Amino acid sequence: MAFIALSRAAAAETNVLDRWFAAQSELKSWSAKVTQTRTLKALKDPLKAEGRVWFAAPNRFRWELGDPAQTIAVREAAALVVVYPKLKRAERYALNGPGANQWRDALTLLEAGFPRSRSELEKQFQVVATLEREAEAELVLQPRASRARKLIAEVRLVFGKDKLELRATELRFADGSQLRNEFAEAQLNPALEDALFTASVPADFKVTEPLKRDGK
Repeated sequence: MAFIALSRAAAAETNVLDRWFAAQSELKSWSAKVTQTRTLKALKDPLKAEGRVWFAAPNRFRWELGDPAQTIAVREAAALVVVYPKLKRAERYALNGPGANQWRDALTLLEAGFPRSRSELEKQFQVVATLEREAEAELVLQPRASRARKLIAEVRLVFGKDKLELRATELRFADGSQLRNEFAEAQLNPALEDALFTASVPADFKVTEPLKRDGK
C-alpha cells in the first residue's frame, strides 16, 4: 500500500509539471506587476520595492522598480543595461567576450521561470524537489554549473496549479541572502513594443562598463 501511495504521489507530481511545461511552450510574451523583497544578513528588515516586469521569448526582459522608476534593467541582445534615472547613471554589462560568463549565468538563472521545455530547463538545472500545496506548486532547482552555484545556490519557482501562472520566483544566493519576486495582474502573450527591450540612456547620463573597468 505504501508503494502504491508513493507511485500515485509521483504520478501527480509528473502531471502538474507536464501541464506547466506544456503551458510554457505556448508563452510568447508576459508582463506583470512585481513586489521584490531582498533579504540580507547585514540588515534586520528586508528591502522591498514594487514595479513591473516584461518578458518576450526567448530571453528579452525589462524590469522597472519604483514609481517613478528608480532602477531599470534591460536585457538587450548583447548586453545587460542597468539604468538609475535619479542618479543619471547607467551600467552596461557585455554578454560576450572575456569576463562575461558570470553575467550570462546570472541571466540564465533569472530566466528560469520561462523555460521552453523540460529538457531545456534540465540542461541548466537539476530539479531537486516539487512541493505541492492546495492551490500552487513550487519547483526547487539547483544550477548544474559549479560556476553558477558560486553565485546562486538555489532557484525556486512558484506557479498556480489551476491556471499554471507564474506567481513567484526566489533566488537563494551562496552568501545566504535571498531575492524573492512576487507577481500580480499578469498578462499572458500581450503585444509588446520592441522599444521596451532597448535601453534608452539620455546623453547626459554617465555610462560605465564595470567588466572593462575591472579588467575582466
